[in-house]
Amino acid sequence: MSTSARLRQWAGTLFSAKRPEPSYPLLPEVRESGESNIKGLYLTGEVAGTPLIKLGLNDGVRVINRLHEELDEGGGDADVLDFLIVGAGASGLGAAMRAHELGRNYVVIEANRIAQTVVNMYKGKFLFAEPTGVPNNSSMWFEECTREVLLERWHAQIEEAGLNIREHEKVTNITRKGELFDVETDKGSFKARRVLLSVGKAGNPRKAGVPGEKEYATRVHHTVGDPDQIRGQKLFVYGGGDVACEAVLALKEHNDVTMVTIDQEFIYPKKRNADAIKAAAASGEIQLHMSSHLVSIGDGTVTFKTGDGKEHTIENNAVYEMIGAVLPLKFFKRVGIRMENTWDIKKWIVLALVFIGVYSLYALKAYPKPVYSWPFNYIFPEGGTHPVFSASGFYSGLETLFYICFYPFQFLFTKEAFAEIMKTHWFQQGYLYSFAYTVIMGVFGYQALKRWTGVARDPKYQTYRYASLLAFQIVFFLVANIVAVQALSIQHAWRAWGLYQPWPLFFNTFNWWSESDPRAVMYFFMGMGLFGTFVAIPLASYKHGKRFCTWVCGCGGLAETLGDRWRHLSAKGKRSRSWEFQGVLILVAAFIVTLICVGAYQTSGNNGWWQAYSYIVDFWLVAVIPIALYPFFGGKVWCRYWCPLAAWNGLLAGWYGRLKIKANDKCITCTLCSKYCQVGVDVMAYAKNQEAFDNSNSACIQCGICIDVCPMDVLSFDVSKGTVRLNQRALAEANI
Repeated sequence: MSTSARLRQWAGTLFSAKRPEPSYPLLPEVRESGESNIKGLYLTGEVAGTPLIKLGLNDGVRVINRLHEELDEGGGDADVLDFLIVGAGASGLGAAMRAHELGRNYVVIEANRIAQTVVNMYKGKFLFAEPTGVPNNSSMWFEECTREVLLERWHAQIEEAGLNIREHEKVTNITRKGELFDVETDKGSFKARRVLLSVGKAGNPRKAGVPGEKEYATRVHHTVGDPDQIRGQKLFVYGGGDVACEAVLALKEHNDVTMVTIDQEFIYPKKRNADAIKAAAASGEIQLHMSSHLVSIGDGTVTFKTGDGKEHTIENNAVYEMIGAVLPLKFFKRVGIRMENTWDIKKWIVLALVFIGVYSLYALKAYPKPVYSWPFNYIFPEGGTHPVFSASGFYSGLETLFYICFYPFQFLFTKEAFAEIMKTHWFQQGYLYSFAYTVIMGVFGYQALKRWTGVARDPKYQTYRYASLLAFQIVFFLVANIVAVQALSIQHAWRAWGLYQPWPLFFNTFNWWSESDPRAVMYFFMGMGLFGTFVAIPLASYKHGKRFCTWVCGCGGLAETLGDRWRHLSAKGKRSRSWEFQGVLILVAAFIVTLICVGAYQTSGNNGWWQAYSYIVDFWLVAVIPIALYPFFGGKVWCRYWCPLAAWNGLLAGWYGRLKIKANDKCITCTLCSKYCQVGVDVMAYAKNQEAFDNSNSACIQCGICIDVCPMDVLSFDVSKGTVRLNQRALAEANI
């Protein structure tokens, strides 16, 4: 493909429709407590994005323990359940056994059979007790064993304990009335104080929807069962994920197997399964057709179309549709359970209100500058006589607020410096902003630190990272607002922030100098600006990649502290990643505008070039828009898409940096690593293929959260070798 064709194809991805990707399954909104958007209705297990049997058991126990402490002993009404548990999979059984041990009034409603997901596995499938470093906190037995042993042990435990489980009963609706839930099933109704949805996808296999699927339903299967009992058959397996691959590998020894998938290349299965299928196809053990799809199912035949548009009809004894499973979305909608990243009128209203609030903050910070401070420069007019709605009224309130926040540090200043501060309104505005910024980073940084050190196997990395972020912010708050004021006066104190945030992030390092300014001060700050950008950052890029964004930078620091609670909402997918080129454009614009301001305007910012850049980038793109979007698209919108310093750092790290994140062969495709990446890296796509990633093939900022959330300890930092060159998979993903 020519370069121009690749560029056209890449440009097309900017506006292409968003497509499903294996790393980003559609799941309901769920808080870290397990609660859904409906108060009192909790989600556990697969429906909450919790993978693996052991983790599912623990999730059920965790939620029941929490709710047991929350609920009192009840009113003694035997007709009202403490817990109604929907689903008898791993998390549902873990919850049921714990509720039983605590003497709670509960019932489990299961639409199919107990442990339906395990039942659907093929005979003899071995189950690993992963993650090995995590204990089983449930009384439900689980160790490494075969499918048959697990089912036998669980049924024995259930019978011995007398767990209250109702199989083959389907919940049809859940409504909250006051403090209780009314739960309707196809066989009766219940009242409950709390509801736990522990449903999986085993009972809802996705259908192809082709002619003959219903007419010949007895020949269509979604599970293999016992592969040893299937011999001498002409089999058709439709799908390209792990389940389909494992079915083909189990059936190919004694059968004629044709595998068809719509994927151009294997993107869903683990590397070992994909490699095994490719090897089987290469040796002629199976017939493999990529970029193909099922057309129809006939009486003893099946028809599919290949990528070249040709239809093929072959003899067939059985069709295995293994194209995934779906959540009960209609049921969720009926109940009122909201899915992740769905937008309704309420969410748009909240976005508008948050945007107005953030804009007002930055407009007041910029008061009375025209354009920046609109409409507050009209609400508080200069020269007005109203005691409140005038510039004097505004500044009077500002001075009062400033004095309250400034009081703890007042003793550090001379009387002359303090008097100058009290009459310099722009400094007071900047001080209050940086004071609030530092406090917010401290409060939410502590919360984020507790969150991730509680998850990590080795909490040292996150401890050092957050300690570094907060230390840099606190130190430079004090340096810029106290030390520099004493040493340089208010006129130049603000420039100390440039030591913390190099050009072009701190854009005015080279601006606003005059003939009267001390040359030593000018050369020091301009020199340090050049040193930070062209010496410190390039050196750090070699072994530390883009860690500056998560260990030092204040902009990244606010995203990693205040924005951390929304990190899972970051824009995901190929289309989102295709927009990451914007930072380079802003980097180029910053370079041009700096040259013009320094060369043509002798560092003065009183020109259209600087004013346009400052208003668009420094006001809107670095402040108002990204911070307003924190609760909707995570904290790294600015850092990922627009920050010129991050773009510069990324170019250097991608060129010669050594730091990367590597993967072993233990990935279980649980999606957690990709879910919690704030810069939208499809971590799971690399992990399941045992590929390393760095800044040559991703926007990774090396925060380490993907390493910490992985339940299988798949990922780790590595600097032992050179950078990961942009591989074919990454090129195909970017369509360039």
